[in-house]
Amino acid sequence: MDIRYDTELPTEDSIYELYENLQWNAYLQLSKHQLLTAMEQSWCAVYAYHEDRLVGTGRIVSDGIINAYLCGLGIHSDYRNRGIGSEITRLLVEYCQKDNLHLQFFCEEELVPYYEKMNFEVFAVGMKRQQSRNK
Repeated sequence: MDIRYDTELPTEDSIYELYENLQWNAYLQLSKHQLLTAMEQSWCAVYAYHEDRLVGTGRIVSDGIINAYLCGLGIHSDYRNRGIGSEITRLLVEYCQKDNLHLQFFCEEELVPYYEKMNFEVFAVGMKRQQSRNK
């Protein structure tokens, strides 16, 4: 299977469809336009295509000088376990290394072994703001 990796912005429909498949939009609740804007405002993003279908994405949010944060790494459920996520990660790491950026990210605990295989290590505990409770 030929997968093409590109940095050119996808269409609103394709990024929205991918986020729906990943079930991320159930939590994020973003419009097609908002998702595309997030991609546009990223420091760097890589998109994976099988033929004309967007099947994966990952992006870097950065100040461009010191820190870079990998986020939004996701692969369509029909295309997992084929090395696509690893290749997107490799490409994003390469972009960050060119500018000597300190790459960091948060991941779910069960994904730690996946990233350790790509030479990442656990270094901190992540925190997030609690969501307001409606009473």
